Amino acid sequence: MKKLFFLIFCLIISGCQSRQSLYTEKQQEILRDADVLDYAENSCEQVTTLQMMLDEGAFEKEYIEDYCRMELTSSKHVNFLLDQGLNDEDVIGFSTIPYFRDENITRYLEADGSYEERVLKVNMNMDLEPFETTSYVSDFSDMTLLVNKFNALPEGYVPDDMVDVKYVCVQGVDYSCTTMDQVVLRQEAEEAFERFVESALEEKGISIVAIAAYRSYQYQKDLYNYYLPIYGQERTDQYYARPGQSEHNSGLAVDITFDHIRYTDIESHEAYPWILENMHRFGFILRYPEDKQKITRYGYESWHLRYVGVEAATTMYENNWCLEEYLARK
Repeated sequence: MKKLFFLIFCLIISGCQSRQSLYTEKQQEILRDADVLDYAENSCEQVTTLQMMLDEGAFEKEYIEDYCRMELTSSKHVNFLLDQGLNDEDVIGFSTIPYFRDENITRYLEADGSYEERVLKVNMNMDLEPFETTSYVSDFSDMTLLVNKFNALPEGYVPDDMVDVKYVCVQGVDYSCTTMDQVVLRQEAEEAFERFVESALEEKGISIVAIAAYRSYQYQKDLYNYYLPIYGQERTDQYYARPGQSEHNSGLAVDITFDHIRYTDIESHEAYPWILENMHRFGFILRYPEDKQKITRYGYESWHLRYVGVEAATTMYENNWCLEEYLARK
């Protein structure tokens, strides 16, 4: 008799355990309210995916069969991708990319390459022709603000925190020194430039000076229009930004030379590698590297530095990214 009672007790316990839910009480409540608890308990293949969607507040009843069919690692963008009618492979592929942007979905689908390659390519506008679309900068507090052939500063923009650059070229002494009434940068960039110049002199014995910094919208317009009939449209657009699309207008870009060298010759100087290897310590990047022309859409400029802040500059230096590549991943 004792054996019979023990056997019955074991069967009861076993039955209770077999009926133990795969979901927490909170998850069960959500599923019960949606009238899909029975399906989730008995028909769901990818339980962890459904659990993730429930825990992260991304659960949508209409997509429960999709959640239960796909092994997902992130809930971000999943419902949006399902809204677009994408197949399982595309949903899984795109949802794993942290810098996927909903607004670019049509262009991602039209691009080629892996999912990450497509996302990066589109985020950098590499699928578009220059000037095909234009966005306008609105957050001027961001030192990594992007100004290029797709992103412009509003007409008439003048930074309100500019100060005189301490280390500037001297006409008649520095070969590349141009006629400018005043050389100014935004204060944060200028202070960083001072530290950069002083460290270069102390550590390497080279004397860096600014030959150009902030340029107004009108100045850039006159400059562009001056070279346009000389070089033609294609070459002018390669080396001279259109008004509103010049980094100099942001007050965060500075053209340099050192030791009285012509600015176009600085890359051949023995001290130039030090500049490339150390400018990030002060928040600067080489804005138009030779190997990034397909991305920046501008010709190589060994003298054009851009202030982005130490953290961003260091990340770009360590990964060999240009500004577009860095921002495409944000």
